[in-house]
Amino acid sequence: MLDHMSFEQIMMYYEYGMEQEELKSNILVGRIAVGLFGAKEPRKPQHSTEDKPDRSAFHKAYGDRIKRPEGGAEA
Repeated sequence: MLDHMSFEQIMMYYEYGMEQEELKSNILVGRIAVGLFGAKEPRKPQHSTEDKPDRSAFHKAYGDRIKRPEGGAEA
């Protein structure tokens, strides 16, 4: 894959990878702190029902184009 990328693309790929690993390590350290030391976690916000898509409108618009595995459940 690297043979087909420019140097700038390789550096961007590396930097994004390092950023992702840093985020993962911060999450891990936070989970360890909660487990070992009983650190308080901020409460996660509840998702509102307003954000949910309208399933009936979706099926009305795309119902004949939805691909399901054979024997799949109809909603």
